[in-house]
Amino acid sequence: MSQIPFDFQHTPSLAAADFVVAACNEAAAAWVARWPDWPAPALTIHGPSGSGKTHLGRVWAERAQARPVAASELGRIDRIADLAEGRRALLVDDLDQGLDSARERGLLHLYNLMAEKRGHLLLLATQPPARWPLGLADLRSRLAAAPAIAIGAPDDALLDAVLAKLFADRQLAVAPELRRYVLARIERSFAAAGAVAAALDRATLAAGRGVTSSVARAVLEELGRSSAPP
Repeated sequence: MSQIPFDFQHTPSLAAADFVVAACNEAAAAWVARWPDWPAPALTIHGPSGSGKTHLGRVWAERAQARPVAASELGRIDRIADLAEGRRALLVDDLDQGLDSARERGLLHLYNLMAEKRGHLLLLATQPPARWPLGLADLRSRLAAAPAIAIGAPDDALLDAVLAKLFADRQLAVAPELRRYVLARIERSFAAAGAVAAALDRATLAAGRGVTSSVARAVLEELGRSSAPP
């Protein structure tokens, strides 16, 4: 009899020791390690969803004692000074999602405040600032003068390490040979790795048993059907 798959929230590990450095992200990791020796008040790290930007940002925030700032908070221009109060380091994630004129003004104000106190902003986004639809020339010029570092597409070695971490985060025991079987059959992206880990988690909860080759095969077939064009 199948069990009801309760949707327990898992907490991914964002510790520095769990961040896997590879060719696609070593430049970004090096810039984070270089802090506070940055040439500008801001640094942007950009890359696709699930590429490890948030993890790397949290590593930096822990080291710099940075306050996390939601992109939505930038729209309250009257609260910008409060965000920077008592801090010399701020982390803003998902910055290019919903970046409207109000948030632009807030970001420019926040940039100027941090520059005045010789502090730093770490900005995380899917695209580099040069591709953001910015209307404020002052903000464009400031961000153009600051480093923007890309996290690129992962290779197989990194994807294998990411899968191992995702399975460990969800307390899924997956043998190395089965992990490689899964890796060989998914899209080469962090998002695909995250999707298959979540699907395997749900499947094992429903089946009431661990990850087996038959469970993995069924999950991969289902994911393949759901991603196929109509």
